[in-house]
Amino acid sequence: MNSHDTVPGYLPAFPRRDEVLWRARADFPGVPTSVGAARAWLHDRLAARGIEAPENAGLILSELATNAVHHTRSGLPDGRFAVRLLVHPHRFRLEVRDGGPFGNVHPLRRPTSDLMAEHGRGLILVDSFAARWGRLANGHGMYAEVDR
Repeated sequence: MNSHDTVPGYLPAFPRRDEVLWRARADFPGVPTSVGAARAWLHDRLAARGIEAPENAGLILSELATNAVHHTRSGLPDGRFAVRLLVHPHRFRLEVRDGGPFGNVHPLRRPTSDLMAEHGRGLILVDSFAARWGRLANGHGMYAEVDR
C-alpha cells in the first residue's frame, strides 16, 4: 500500500492495473450468424466509447463465439451465448459464456494437422493473438485477454 491509499479524497493519477475502466455485455442466439453480430457489437461498442479495438480482437471473439455455437449447448435450439468485454488500463478481456458442455466433460481438443481442414485451428489463432486465454472458472465458456 502506498501512502496515497490512506489520504481521504485522493484520486491516483493512474488507475490500478487490475481496475476495470469500462465493461459491456450482450446476449446472442446460439446460431452461426450470431458470430458476425457479436463481432459487429464489439466494434460498435468500442467505437461509441472512442476506444480503439485491439488488433485481432474481432477474430478472437469470432473464434470463441464459434466454439460456443458449435461445441456447447449454446448451439442447441433456443440456445444462447453471452459476450462480455472488460476494458482495463493495460488489457482487454473478452469472455464468451456458453450453455455448457455436452455431458460432464468439455475437453479442449488438439488442433488438426490437416492444413486443408475447414475446422480445428480456432484455438491456435486465439493462442497466437491473445496474451492469455483459457476456460472460464465455471467451465461454461472461454476468455481471452489482449494487451493494450
